[in-house]
Amino acid sequence: MFTLQPGDKPLEGQSDGLPIPLPDVSAVDFARFLSLFYPRRIVADDLTTLDEWTSVLRIAHRYEFEEHVKLAVERIDNLATPVERILLARTYNFPAWLEQAYLSLCMREASLTLDEGTRLGMEDVILISDLRQRVRCPQARVAFPEHHVRWTIRSSLHTPSPS
Repeated sequence: MFTLQPGDKPLEGQSDGLPIPLPDVSAVDFARFLSLFYPRRIVADDLTTLDEWTSVLRIAHRYEFEEHVKLAVERIDNLATPVERILLARTYNFPAWLEQAYLSLCMREASLTLDEGTRLGMEDVILISDLRQRVRCPQARVAFPEHHVRWTIRSSLHTPSPS
């Protein structure tokens, strides 16, 4: 659209037959993103699932709609599991999500499931396994206090302490 020379040729976006293409943006993602601007329901959100809010995050992040990124992050934070937070944090460079997600996985009783491990990949599985091993006391089956676990996670992720 922006590289076309003016002339007799019809321009993208001037008709339904010549839309402006958005590479790598699905119609579903775009419809979900537009629902923020044109909601069907004023009282309640049109979007309620992790998948729907991830669509919004994908487009808002790509096209730098910062307020919409913040909104999507806020909604996703309430919907996503720790594993999903790690995956999204890595995809969209949100390091703030990593510490809490690792903390949740280290402090929970259950180990990673096969599905979680497959989704995370070898590097994260080994890091989580190592963290869980270091923050637990195997002799007494007692976990360390949360502040110690957070320090261990920050040290492993090489992130500074929050102010």
